[in-house]
This record gives sequence, structure tokens and C-alpha cells, in this order.
Amino acid sequence: MGRRPRATTTISDVARECGVSTMTVSRVINGNKSVSAEMASRVHAAIARLNYQPNEAARILRGQSSRTIGLLLPNLADTFFSQCAHAVQQRAAQNGYTTMIFACEGDRESEAEELTIMRSRNIAGIVLVPSNRKLVPQLRQMRSAGLPIVMVDRTISGLEAGQVLVENEEGAIMAVNHLIGHGHRHILCTGYDSEYDSVGKRIQGYRRAMEDAGLEPELLIVDRPEAVRPHLLARMHAPNAPTALFTLNNVTSIEALRSLQSEAFPVPDQVAIVGFDDFELAPLLAVPLTAVRQPASELGECATQMLLDSLSEGSHSSSKTVILPTRLIIRNSCGCISHGR
Repeated sequence: MGRRPRATTTISDVARECGVSTMTVSRVINGNKSVSAEMASRVHAAIARLNYQPNEAARILRGQSSRTIGLLLPNLADTFFSQCAHAVQQRAAQNGYTTMIFACEGDRESEAEELTIMRSRNIAGIVLVPSNRKLVPQLRQMRSAGLPIVMVDRTISGLEAGQVLVENEEGAIMAVNHLIGHGHRHILCTGYDSEYDSVGKRIQGYRRAMEDAGLEPELLIVDRPEAVRPHLLARMHAPNAPTALFTLNNVTSIEALRSLQSEAFPVPDQVAIVGFDDFELAPLLAVPLTAVRQPASELGECATQMLLDSLSEGSHSSSKTVILPTRLIIRNSCGCISHGR
């Protein structure tokens, strides 16, 4: 018969319940793959029966990494990043880890402070969407101290770390070729954050599609989302206004649609739109948005699993790269008649 749960259960109680050493229980708790699946199952069952809660505070005081991973994002208001964060949190929880989430909310200088806080908590590893190249020395130092790091969505040069990205250039080519297929010859590419490699590759894909079709690329790149509206409307009121837009992310797509609606430019009759980065409400807009869908949840899951695998294998220097596919979701803003979701 199993041991009756006590008010405070120790790792020794779990070991006695299973007839194994405390070291074996510790290995199971830490996800060490040297323990057989059968033994790990026995230990997890005993942990559940005894309601054992690992003492996280004691682990940190002993200088050990906690069962916590850090997640650093630009912001949580953007649905893409919030979906990614949810996926990271879920996959971490499935593997017995909690997630410490920080969002710099546009203040890139705060990222260094947030990384310092994470390190002070002895986190096990970091998943981040980098926004500040100045972080490279700090991240390198953390890597050299044995902390695994995985970059997701974008990368920063000079940092050897795991990477989980999407086919940004290919997705942009697909979007622009779709507009060209509708007969558009004057397609404006608009957005911001062009200094990041993810957006840079989308611009590169736009240029490539236009040049392959013998068309002249035209860019409207601003420094912040709020600047899209005045510059776009000025372009729309100018001679030889574009007949189609390729927007570089979901925030730009929304800003563009609002701007055009505010001055009664009908979409898609006067100007068609295809955006990069689909989002949940895109099919519910007054004119449902045709968009390139990147798998936000899969990005978060894959990045977290890469980090967990690194922790399990004891390899903190992995620089593996995974590139996930995108696909074009056809709705109405491009001029198609579709009920695509």
C-alpha cells in the first residue's frame, strides 16, 4: 500500500515510495533522459500520490537552476507575440517548468535590466524575440555561464544560439505574386521595424517578386506604427497612387485598413491589400484580410522544445536553426471572393 501523504513531503519520501535513490528522483524531476521511461513513470506517479512539490527556493539557494524558463518579448499587445507566449508557457508547463515573462513594451533599453532579473532568479534558459543588438555581450556572457538561449522570430548577429524562424522571404514572394496575378503593377510595400532580419527578409522577398515581374519596387518604411497613416494617405492622394499594398506585419495591416477607411478609399475596389502575418480577427473585418499566416503557436512550441532538449541533453551551446513554412490565406482584401479562414 502507498504511503499516506504528509503535510510536507520530501524527495526522500518519493524515493522510498519508489524504492529508488533520491538521485534518481532528482534526475526524473529535472528531465534527465538517462532514466528509463518505466522508471520515470513510476517516479511521476509517486510524486502525484504524495503531492510532492519540489522546493524551488532551496534549489536557487544551492545555486542550482530553477525549473523556470525566461521569455523576453517586444510586447504582449501584438497578437502574434501573445500567441507565441501562450505556446511557450503551455509547452514549458507540460514539461514541469514555469515561465517568467517580460515584455519591454517598446523600451529596448529595459531589456538588459529584464535579463539581469532573470539571471538573478537562476532561470534554466531563455527564449527571446530580440529587439536590441546591444544585448549581445550580455547574452554571450550568459551563454558562456551555461545558460541555453533560443531566439524566435528574429535574430541578432554576433550571438550563437538556437533559432526558430519562418520563411519570411518566401511568404512575401507568395503574397506579392498573388497581387501581381490580380493584374496589379503598382504595389506599395509599407511597414516599420525594417532593421530586424525577419522584416528585412520580407522586404527582400517583395523586391524579388517585383523585379522578377519587371516591376519597380516602391517602399514606404516608417519608424513606428503611428507613422503609417499620414505617409500612406499622402501617397494615396499623390499622382500615380498605388493600386495595391503589401503590408509587412499585422499591426501595419490594421493601420493601413483604418487609414484607407477614414478617407473612403474602398478596399479592394480602389486599392487591394495583402498583409504578412495573419491574426484571429482578420476574417471578421469589414473587408476580410488576405494574409500570409506564420505559425505563431508552433514557433513558441518549437523554440521551447529546443530549449528543453538542450537542458535535457546538457548541451548549452547548440546553435540549431529551424525554419517553419508560411501559407497564404485567401480572403477578400486582395480582390478574391473567398471564405478562407
